[in-house]
Amino acid sequence: MSRPRPIAILFASEAAANYPMAGIPAAARMLRDAPEHADVMVAVPGGWQPTERCLREAARLAPGVRWRAVDLSQVGEADWFALPDCDADGASWSADPPAAMDLPQLRSEARKIIAATGKPGDGIVSRHLNRPISQAMTRVFLRWSGARPWHATLLAGLTGVAMAASLFFGGEPGLIAGAVLFQLASIIDGVDGETARATFRTSARGAMFDSVTDAVTNLSFVAGVSYNLYASGHEAAGTAGAIGFALLATGSVLLAIQSRRDGGDFTFDALKTRMRSRPSALREWLVRLTMRDFYALASCLAILAGGASLLLFVFASVAAGWLVFVCAMIVRGGRIAG
Repeated sequence: MSRPRPIAILFASEAAANYPMAGIPAAARMLRDAPEHADVMVAVPGGWQPTERCLREAARLAPGVRWRAVDLSQVGEADWFALPDCDADGASWSADPPAAMDLPQLRSEARKIIAATGKPGDGIVSRHLNRPISQAMTRVFLRWSGARPWHATLLAGLTGVAMAASLFFGGEPGLIAGAVLFQLASIIDGVDGETARATFRTSARGAMFDSVTDAVTNLSFVAGVSYNLYASGHEAAGTAGAIGFALLATGSVLLAIQSRRDGGDFTFDALKTRMRSRPSALREWLVRLTMRDFYALASCLAILAGGASLLLFVFASVAAGWLVFVCAMIVRGGRIAG
């Protein structure tokens, strides 16, 4: 039996082969698409030396691939790798050598990779405002070789801490600052997932860390606004906010417990998932209006417009209805899809 033809990947230069393409050296990213146990030559005219980062990422992403860095002149007959026209995450192969991948092409592909990190279930605000900003942040973040999704989750959490401090201790100026920081935390919240998807680092633990951070930030915002208004003499609004906080906390705990019972990933999105399992225009609008991207921006704008008290009364009413839906879903039983 004849040996299969080797696979060759061609870069224009050593800098291109080692270029951090959306957080991963280009050669390592291409090797991920090679068939397992394939014999791969990564070629550069004049030869090249992989960086330690490139070697480390290649070992992580393509552990079953045998590969070596070679001079282009060492490549004989081979199946050549070429970037596809539209999808930088998939490989295409050709019997003829393609144009060598150079830095401008790799930069363009890196932008496509990050642009593809959005999610089909993104809400209205996320799709048109938050995601473009968070993806710009992700592009900058991934220039750091040590960037990991949990770093972005931690940054979102620290933004939440600053928000809570402003709301609890800042008086009226702190109310304004806290509202802005709540919206900022909502934007930053997208960076960890984008980083994970762009660098193939998604994990159940990371998703749980992100979910818990989001829940704590949401609860801290409600508690902080309620305390801020109560302390400034708006006792009725503060009390309504406290009731809303208790309802939100109760529902969140119930969703977390149900998530554990189901044995799936830890999530607070069970109600949203259940409603989308039987789609309708009304259900979809209800889901989108109760997603974090929408209510974070709406809350921020309401407070900036002087409507903080009204916001808490509305929130308490919505939280009561939401908790009824959560309880009804749990009572009806059935596995909650993760």
